[in-house]
Amino acid sequence: MSKIIDLKGSILSLTVLRLHSDNIAETKAALANKIDQAPSFFAGIPVVLEPKVVLGDATYLALLLEFLRQYQMIPIGIRTEDAQLIEQAEYIGLAVFPKEIKPKKVREAEKPKTEQTAVELPEEGLKTAMLIQTSVRSGQQIFAKNRDLIIYGSVNPGAEVVADGHVHVFGKVMGKVFAGASGDTGARIFARQLKPELVCIAGAYQLAEDIPNEFQQGFVEVSLKNDNLIFNTKILD
Repeated sequence: MSKIIDLKGSILSLTVLRLHSDNIAETKAALANKIDQAPSFFAGIPVVLEPKVVLGDATYLALLLEFLRQYQMIPIGIRTEDAQLIEQAEYIGLAVFPKEIKPKKVREAEKPKTEQTAVELPEEGLKTAMLIQTSVRSGQQIFAKNRDLIIYGSVNPGAEVVADGHVHVFGKVMGKVFAGASGDTGARIFARQLKPELVCIAGAYQLAEDIPNEFQQGFVEVSLKNDNLIFNTKILD
């Protein structure tokens, strides 16, 4: 009998919507402003809600879900320890995610001492980068699965390039660029000039208006640290 279904573990990159206001009107206005800047990016995107304030209004959650669905976003769960919110979430079928636990840094003195032994690890084989030797036109999408992506030209407005690894653009970035698309937080974006519609690494993104002008001129490296995108224009100095 042929296989009917298959269940496999997988690590997916989800967008977390952190809520810093308990005012639903204020929250909806801020969301609408953000979504209007790049509506195609948010359509169909799965979202986990993470309240950072106490949501005293019992209707807040229901109103927010309705609003997100109107914008074609897909709320799938909530990350909270608030018993009342957990009860509401379970009632309306949202998944409840545990509080994010960041690994503690181990001080040098606490690290177990091990002998320095040279171990030859087996090579898994090189995965070459995908090379695009032209500019990426508006409406085009390039996806480099399980490898880096190198663009010799520019990424024009309305174009979209996505890679599971790093993204290198020798020209100007004016469209959308996604690195670490499968969740690799060590992925980076390199560009000769960055004036994008959006840049995103492992689900953390910034729109053009959120990027200071000083990082939109000259060669720039974008990396991810503590859930924030870091822009570095000094990498070639």
